[in-house]
Amino acid sequence: MLLPVAVGDYSDFYTGIHHAANIGRLLRPDNPLLPNYKWLPIGYHGRASSIVVSGTPVTRPSGQLKTGDQPVFGPTGRLDYEAELGFVVGSGNRLGRPISIGDALEHIFGVVLLNDWSARDIQAWEYQPLGPFLAKSFATTISPWIVTLEALAPFRCPAFARG
Repeated sequence: MLLPVAVGDYSDFYTGIHHAANIGRLLRPDNPLLPNYKWLPIGYHGRASSIVVSGTPVTRPSGQLKTGDQPVFGPTGRLDYEAELGFVVGSGNRLGRPISIGDALEHIFGVVLLNDWSARDIQAWEYQPLGPFLAKSFATTISPWIVTLEALAPFRCPAFARG
């Protein structure tokens, strides 16, 4: 079982309001969904070298943990993963040239199953003010196969109503 593609780069986005609110409650219980969520894509740039095929052992990361007045260094006690869908982009675009929403599907080759691993206790401390760093850069696992958009076409349905 091998990676189905050489991963040169990736970004991870919150694409569902329920997911964004749940993660927000973990990190900001008093303000889980920030006002910019509905206006721009919320994401972070990932570490492509941490992507491995599903089934690869994942090492529990260590980092700074906030336990009192000062952080301490140690292994995460809150290792977590989320099952996600990863889109494999094919042709891409030239630097500085945007891709219109209408042309986006022409750039997607297919999808993989993806597990986004997180050290939630480390993430809660390092998240403010810049976002994910070591708590999210130690492992991302993907399936050893890509399902093409052509294979998924018969199952396509309209998105739910947004309000």
